[in-house]
Amino acid sequence: MFTMTRRQFSALLAAGLTLPQPTLAEGSAGKTLRVRFYDDPAGFDPANIFRIENENIAFNIFSGLTTYDGVTGDIIPDLATSWETVDNKTWTFTLRQGVKFQKGYGDFTAEDVIYSYNRILDPATASPYRSELAGIVKMDAPDPYTLVIELDAPNGNFLHTVANYHQGQIVSKKAIEEAGDQVRWQPLGTGPYYLESIDVTSQLVLKRHEEYYGGAAPIETIVFSIVKDEATATIALRNGEVDLVMRSNREENLEILKAEGFEMNSVMNYAVALKVLNPEFAPFADKRVRQAFAHAIDYGAITGAISPSLSQATDSILLPWMPVYSDNVPKYPYDPEKAKALLAEAGYADGFSFKHLGTSAQGVTELQQFEIDFLSQVGIDMQMELVDTPTFNQRRNAGEFEMATRLLPAVNPDMILFSYLHPSNMVPGGLNGARYDNPEITEMLEAARAEPDAAKAKAMYETIQQIVMEELPYVPSYANNVFWPGKPSVTGVNINYLAQVNFHSVDIAVA
Repeated sequence: MFTMTRRQFSALLAAGLTLPQPTLAEGSAGKTLRVRFYDDPAGFDPANIFRIENENIAFNIFSGLTTYDGVTGDIIPDLATSWETVDNKTWTFTLRQGVKFQKGYGDFTAEDVIYSYNRILDPATASPYRSELAGIVKMDAPDPYTLVIELDAPNGNFLHTVANYHQGQIVSKKAIEEAGDQVRWQPLGTGPYYLESIDVTSQLVLKRHEEYYGGAAPIETIVFSIVKDEATATIALRNGEVDLVMRSNREENLEILKAEGFEMNSVMNYAVALKVLNPEFAPFADKRVRQAFAHAIDYGAITGAISPSLSQATDSILLPWMPVYSDNVPKYPYDPEKAKALLAEAGYADGFSFKHLGTSAQGVTELQQFEIDFLSQVGIDMQMELVDTPTFNQRRNAGEFEMATRLLPAVNPDMILFSYLHPSNMVPGGLNGARYDNPEITEMLEAARAEPDAAKAKAMYETIQQIVMEELPYVPSYANNVFWPGKPSVTGVNINYLAQVNFHSVDIAVA
């Protein structure tokens, strides 16, 4: 891993390292916020959007029927002002009136919601989020601002399904049809900002949606400069070339910025990174091999050594702040001898080799180097297969890997469990890259979602976690913390548990 000392930072600063200056449209006025964007943009179509940096853009362009409070994470109204249900099966939403789509695309109505959801459900769209809406059996609009949705079974978590995230984001039919095969680069919604321009090699520019229902945002223009290298991003902030760094994930950079008085905007323990093991690769079809894998790597030691501020080892696919989380599950402490014994029982006493799919933009990380070393000590040879980010997304979504990593931020634990464990979500139609299909778990997932008694539902969710952590289709590795360092003058940077920032609340204090 490349690390940088304070002396090296000073040398680069003295050398005059600067970023290309943002290019804005003629006549730009008002406040401009400059934000570091850390990877190649992969598109912003809610039907197939992936990766948190892209989702941050979409979160500010689109709206859902509901959304998440940036501070508490609670479900709050968005395009719907209120909702009713007596059985968690039939939901009636009262929609906000006077909402305008960006760029003159007209008024938002219930028909836009129906179109957006039907587009996700259409197999031709090939959305990995199709299963999230698969429970819908009927949608009606008695009038332009009333929407009635009937589900095939009670779902007490449905307000999460229709939130401003992935399948819940509402699009304009006219805009989608006009964009054609360029839809991922021409997003258009009802949110506080619209995409004015994009150069996939250098920057994205968002402009304030003046007719946003919540009022015009304090900042008129947001320039996202693509800066992949962490050290360069840190220097750019220190030089004043950016005002805010979207995701700083190097310990040494955070230490320097904190010492120099930059604001350390953060959210802790927000999502679990999982190893997705493809059972179509013979060794990973054996539960004992999966368990051996878990015993072979000491994630506590790794995170403590390289990123104590940024991550911590975890032993569940859920997080402790989630209401149905249970600590009463099988654990896999670091035990290389146990790992070797399990491998021998499974017929792999001499070990085996496999490929770990990753991105060339990220390269082989220090954490992965540690994983390679730990696994080699029990006879497992992990080889990195690095591809460009769009190819990585395509192959991971299609399940074309031996092992990949998946991190799914969610406020709703049911979303994580269904996404990873329900057979209807199996790749390529969903996020179940482990091809997990346990009829007992499937039945319990559906029963727990429909159960109105919270205590009974929690007991079922605990059993689900116990069985899944014993069978281990996914290996939890660490839970992430997210930091967006910024100038002290940049206020209102509230990172939610989806690692998203609502830029409508962000402002720049004037000295």
